[in-house]
Amino acid sequence: MKKFFQILGICSILVFSFYYTDKIALLVQNKNPVLKEIKKRQKDFQKASVDATVMNEYIIPGISGSVVNVSKSFLKMKPLNEYNEYYLVYDEVSPKISLENNKDKIIISGNKSKNQVSLIIDNNKEVMNLLNKVKADVLVTKETYNSKIAFELINNETTKKLFKQVNTLLDKDKLNKNICVLNNYNKKMCLENDNYLIKPSLTLNASSIIDVKSSLSNGSIILIDKTAKIEDVKILLKQINFQDLNIVYLSELINE
Repeated sequence: MKKFFQILGICSILVFSFYYTDKIALLVQNKNPVLKEIKKRQKDFQKASVDATVMNEYIIPGISGSVVNVSKSFLKMKPLNEYNEYYLVYDEVSPKISLENNKDKIIISGNKSKNQVSLIIDNNKEVMNLLNKVKADVLVTKETYNSKIAFELINNETTKKLFKQVNTLLDKDKLNKNICVLNNYNKKMCLENDNYLIKPSLTLNASSIIDVKSSLSNGSIILIDKTAKIEDVKILLKQINFQDLNIVYLSELINE
């Protein structure tokens, strides 16, 4: 019994010693001038998140914010022994109202604060040849699926069986962005697959170039219909360039 209490006493001393040592180490660290400077300036680099805009069944993406991760930033700067904002490490802050918790809503635009637009090609090989160096999206079916083409691919099948087959191909090739461009047939399938629902804000067809050109703005999602004329697509590209807009993949446009 005596030996037991001796061991218990030694253990208590060791525990107290470790606790005391940690407290001293923490006290010394908190007085470190680099850490103090990070804590002092962290609010200068804080970026507030922006909530998504919800309008009945529709939604426009928000924007994530960021905050400085003090501990990780300090670990980066500690070997330098000086403060350098280049080595700040950030944590992302998601919007409280976001696409992720509103998957049943239909996205009708990218965030208006970004000078970005997206182009979606509907089975038009001439347009695909013209845009082969552009970050565009293309609607694919089982018949037209080709993982080698230089576009972001979107499942455009209209039956459950074929939709599942194209999804399997996209998963296999690691190309599935879980995006659906809504048509008259696929909404239920898209919801069942937990996909983002997209409704183009503009459609370029054989007779709509004037309307598309005048309505083009930040966040526009433009569907280039299979009837669109190549001359009109060229006019659209010039207008996008004139308005200093960047063409990005649809997955990037809706990314919060």
